[in-house]
Amino acid sequence: MGRKNTNSLPVTAAGENTGVGVASQSPRPRKTPFILVVTRHGHMGEPVMNYAVNVAERLKYAIFAVHVNTLPFFCDGGRRNRLFASAMEESTAQLMEMARAKGVLVEHLGESGKIGRVVKRLCHSERHIEFVIVDQGIAKEEVATQSPVPVFGVIYTSAKPGQIHTATHHITIKKGVSGMSTTSRKRHMKNCFVFGALTVGLYAAVFSSQSVVMTYFTKGGLYTILPVALVFAVSYVHGNFTSAFWSALGIEGSQATVKKEAEIRKEAPVAADIRKDTRPRAQVSV
Repeated sequence: MGRKNTNSLPVTAAGENTGVGVASQSPRPRKTPFILVVTRHGHMGEPVMNYAVNVAERLKYAIFAVHVNTLPFFCDGGRRNRLFASAMEESTAQLMEMARAKGVLVEHLGESGKIGRVVKRLCHSERHIEFVIVDQGIAKEEVATQSPVPVFGVIYTSAKPGQIHTATHHITIKKGVSGMSTTSRKRHMKNCFVFGALTVGLYAAVFSSQSVVMTYFTKGGLYTILPVALVFAVSYVHGNFTSAFWSALGIEGSQATVKKEAEIRKEAPVAADIRKDTRPRAQVSV
């Protein structure tokens, strides 16, 4: 997973074969901020490229375009990989031409594997990634749970007069940051006190009535159910108390955290197209 595409070599803006995994137009200065643009298709969507170039020009950022082959071992004799590599070269050349006209630096990389893992690894590389833009066809939740920076999903269609566009912005909550609502915290606090009181009551009843407990719990016969029932009761009450206690502190299990991160999203409507421009548009809420 995460291996570079070796079916073809990337091409620079001048059309020269670099013989390495990354293609760029010119040497970049240190600590250059990048916009990571990711697609799973051989041809990146033109509206996505247009949007990335315009934003990079306005913010004075560079673009790091990544084509991820999600099926590198598809059983077709390598035909799909060859077509993917060919389409990737054409798409990269088109993006570099668009970026050159705006004076934007572009670096490109061909990857393979799961998109979420690729994004996570690239965000922790030597490049300074500010945010991620994903092309259509990519599950934004998968990327958002792996990315340490904001992820923007671009939605583009053929614009029509009066049509309203929407865009989705996914925010990753870092470890240690509480995303619990006030209502949830109050519920956990209430359960903590209720089950805590029941736990104390059970222990107090057992220790204060030792003679009764020893008399009936050691009779045998049907009375053998009593110690088993007591154990289950203590386990249930004490387990709920412990769960509510940690939840009230904002500490959740790993699976619950991942699910919560995937569900956090913010949707914002974008104003209708007043100019009635029929060109495809890319809209992202920032």
